Amino acid sequence: MTVNNKRATTVGTLLALAVGAAVLSAPAAHALPGTGEVLRSKNAVLIMQPDGNLVLELAAGGVLWSTGTYGNPGATVTLQEDGNLVVHSSAGAVLWASGSYGNPGARLDLQSDGNLVLYRADGPAVWNTATWMVQPLLAGGEQLGTGNWTWSENAMLVMEQGGNLTIRDRDTHAVRGSSNTWGPGAYARMQADGNFVVYKKDGGEGKGGALWSTGTWNNPGARLVFERNGDLVVYQKDLDVALWRSGTGR
Repeated sequence: MTVNNKRATTVGTLLALAVGAAVLSAPAAHALPGTGEVLRSKNAVLIMQPDGNLVLELAAGGVLWSTGTYGNPGATVTLQEDGNLVVHSSAGAVLWASGSYGNPGARLDLQSDGNLVLYRADGPAVWNTATWMVQPLLAGGEQLGTGNWTWSENAMLVMEQGGNLTIRDRDTHAVRGSSNTWGPGAYARMQADGNFVVYKKDGGEGKGGALWSTGTWNNPGARLVFERNGDLVVYQKDLDVALWRSGTGR
């Protein structure tokens, strides 16, 4: 992401998510297609890839979550009658499972916020991918977790599962900006000192493991805003002064 010091535009506001969830119920054991789309909601799609990996992607691009079961062509995914979501190899071996057995009649819901959730028949959630949407403004101490995302009028900010923080165009799905980082499970944090940092999975403030940052430390109270035009900006505390910007606005 490049640095551009031109004056920031008006702070973006959280856009309302339209209803658009996709639900799969399992009154009996049912093997889902071995390859191709499994579920789709307004903002996300669940795909069983030809290599056997079950992948949850944002509709605009970017992997939010996966089972990590690649290298198993012919694998299938099954929502069992006991409520357990399972990926089996072509030979029938269990490659991955949600561990949500003991919940007959459960349903799998790909919500419009991008979170994949297994709900009990009587309502409560028993498992989820934690890939929900967050607000487009992060204050000190708040973070964009693995698989979390937010949007503006024409772009998406995504903390991808593989560790890359990307800004993608909502219409073309092209990558406008990227931290060019790699590390499964990495997350992004707006620190209290004003620095926005991508940390590896086990890293953090006081522990090290930084993969990328805006370099805006020594600015306590600064905030991160994903603007309506798709620009990512670090603002000085209580002022409309940009300390750093991605230059990805359109």
